[in-house]
Amino acid sequence: MRAFLLVGGVTAAGLFTGAQLTRTAMATGADRYRDLDTLAQALHHIEAQYLGTTTTRQLVYGAIDGMMDELDPHSVFLDPDDMAAAQVRTEGVYSGIGVELKQIQGKITVVRTVPTSSADGTLVRGDVLENVNGESLDDLNQASKLLQGPEGSTVVLGISRKGALLTHTLTRTKLRDRTVRVSKLNKDWAFAEVSRFQRNTASDLAQGLKITAPKEGVIIDLRGNAGGLLDEAVQVVDLFASEGTIVETKGPNDVELESHKAKKFSPYSHLSTIILTDGDSASASEIVAGAMRSLSGSRLVGTNTYGKWSVQRMYVFEDQSAIKLTVARYHIEDAGSGTDLVGLKPDHIVERNTAQIKAIVRLRELTQEIPEAHTLLDVLSEKEGGTVAQPHLGPLSERLTLDPQLAAAWTLALDNH
Repeated sequence: MRAFLLVGGVTAAGLFTGAQLTRTAMATGADRYRDLDTLAQALHHIEAQYLGTTTTRQLVYGAIDGMMDELDPHSVFLDPDDMAAAQVRTEGVYSGIGVELKQIQGKITVVRTVPTSSADGTLVRGDVLENVNGESLDDLNQASKLLQGPEGSTVVLGISRKGALLTHTLTRTKLRDRTVRVSKLNKDWAFAEVSRFQRNTASDLAQGLKITAPKEGVIIDLRGNAGGLLDEAVQVVDLFASEGTIVETKGPNDVELESHKAKKFSPYSHLSTIILTDGDSASASEIVAGAMRSLSGSRLVGTNTYGKWSVQRMYVFEDQSAIKLTVARYHIEDAGSGTDLVGLKPDHIVERNTAQIKAIVRLRELTQEIPEAHTLLDVLSEKEGGTVAQPHLGPLSERLTLDPQLAAAWTLALDNH
């Protein structure tokens, strides 16, 4: 079965070798392929005359990268390293310590640990990773590369936690990352955090709901979830919706490529659902949020989603590089769906203000009688308006009161009685 990619997924595809591509182009008599002669001549002159050092692979990769830059922002080239990382994000199987990091206010911060991993129970949300094997960290890419390694090897982490500096030695193990964490709020409600849609996301969510066994409903947190596999998003909706079209995809000339309809039997159609969204909720997250609002009456709480209504497919080459190419647009029945950069509007808009926005609000209070100050603050507010606030990293019991969006969803759930 063909698998479409929304963000970060992998679908193996056939490869035209350079010779095959050339023969195909010549057979079609397509004049546009004559420009390949220009590319070949440029490559020849660079290799023959360039003063510096480079390789044919570097030049070819650069040319492909340049081609992708001429397309939409979601069509990109991935070298073999990028491709391997994308495959990990999609399949969720890798060798590591089991930690998800995010750069928050310039600091490499732990936002999640994988259950049963070596990091689980050792690192906690909010820990700041200062160094790996004694090497100071500058960004997430560097941290990710330093944490990678063969199964059974060890890595030494220097972390700071509430002002204290700690050192931990962890062993890398083979892991299947579960991007779903389901917690029991009370006997009637559960809370499900879905960080992305990778292989087995839907089954992990179903298993979590089976264990927590909520009687009335579930709050599904899709904040910060940039998407993933289309099939997994469809299966998540299928857990709750029992009729209607979940999503359709259409390619060039508006030709329908796929249509996914809800199955008649949905194991959790009896549950009420509340979905948390923000400006980082994109693609597969928008399918789930919009389709569930349309088909199963879900209520959305938070801020507008990102607005990504296109579908990408991965074409993997023999050297394990790949292109991720926009091949279709998707359509859901939710009235709030739209065009790129126009996201879903929640039923209950609740801001999770950044520290900068909070400071602006306080300055407005202090400068009520100074019109010039308010003009300047309006400019600052507009600049900060597109900034997504960082998540509250405390335990769930704290987040229920300190996270304004989650608190609003929890209040809505309690009012459902």
